[in-house]
Amino acid sequence: MRFVVNAGLVIVTCGALAALELEDLRKQSQTKTGQVLDESNKKREKLLARFAEFQKDLEQLKPGMGIQMPIEARSAAKMRLVDHNELTGIPEAKKVYAIVTSQYKLKTWHSESDSQNLDTVKPGDKVEVVLMINTRDANAPKFGWVMVRTASGSEGYIPQMYLKNIPEQAVPSTAKKEKKYVYITTGLRMRSEPSLAGEFIALVPADAEVDVLRYSKAKDTVDGLKDFWAEIDYGGRTGWVFNGYLRAVGQKPPPEPPSVNAGGFTVPVDGRVSSKFGPRIDPVTKKSGDFHRGIDIMAPVGEPIKAAKEGVVFENSSNKWWGHYIIVQHSGNVFTYYCHQSRTKSRKGQQVKTGEVIGYVGKTGKATGPHLHFEVRSGKDPKDPLNYLK
Repeated sequence: MRFVVNAGLVIVTCGALAALELEDLRKQSQTKTGQVLDESNKKREKLLARFAEFQKDLEQLKPGMGIQMPIEARSAAKMRLVDHNELTGIPEAKKVYAIVTSQYKLKTWHSESDSQNLDTVKPGDKVEVVLMINTRDANAPKFGWVMVRTASGSEGYIPQMYLKNIPEQAVPSTAKKEKKYVYITTGLRMRSEPSLAGEFIALVPADAEVDVLRYSKAKDTVDGLKDFWAEIDYGGRTGWVFNGYLRAVGQKPPPEPPSVNAGGFTVPVDGRVSSKFGPRIDPVTKKSGDFHRGIDIMAPVGEPIKAAKEGVVFENSSNKWWGHYIIVQHSGNVFTYYCHQSRTKSRKGQQVKTGEVIGYVGKTGKATGPHLHFEVRSGKDPKDPLNYLK
């Protein structure tokens, strides 16, 4: 009996707990509902305030238009309040441009009777076409109006007859080889065909100069830029790069002065030191006991090699060990060696300045990959180059 009574007590207790839990849930639900209603009312008030502001501005611009509230005020809370430029999932519309053919003061409204003038556009100005309006008024002039956006970002209306289409760029002529340079800091990927789907051949570094052989028949769009693909010759290899990231050599800015240390030396090529001066295991034969007389600096094929210090080109030659190499003689009977080049630029006996390009990184001679083998010698004695580059 006690068990049954206890069980009854337990049942009563559980029933009381259940009632308390239901009461808590009801209060929580009421609180949450109140929060949702408050948030909805705030959105509604904000939406109506925006429309009232728009209505006021439009009435000042064109008095007497009598713009009425287009929605039920009670339904405003059901509308999402978002800015048009924050909507996600909608692709950006392709921009259309035109050329201005006659000087004109942009209007605030698509009418010649509009006395409020805005910015003035001039012949040759490139403007973005925002909106085109074709009036059905029989008494209106026989042309439409176009809302345009200028380079400064201002907008206004102009008669369509004062605009012309931008002519499609013709394929550039390659009767003579063009000399261009890569101006994008990350370099350009050379591909096997004029498309991003083309097989990767090599990375053409920034500021590298190339010979353009021809252009693709059609334009392509890459990174928002529309241009042709250019077939180039670089470092003895041919392939395609996007012409939108090439510039004429004549437009190339002058090189920045090299960062020179107290000893007058600068780093000959940008890259990571992969092998230091001193004893090491030979990377080709894999045998120990080899003494490395310089340092190896990893860099992509074609990366410009700069003279570490001003001097005279003492030697420009090649052998089976160093491949194509250059030796520069400096004051104090100091010599610098630049080995494994894909091609050399400076000739023997030429005076070179600190930071002047004397060749290009390669992997000729005894090399497992593209890099610069750089040595510093005092007379014939090899020295640790890092002591000179600090």
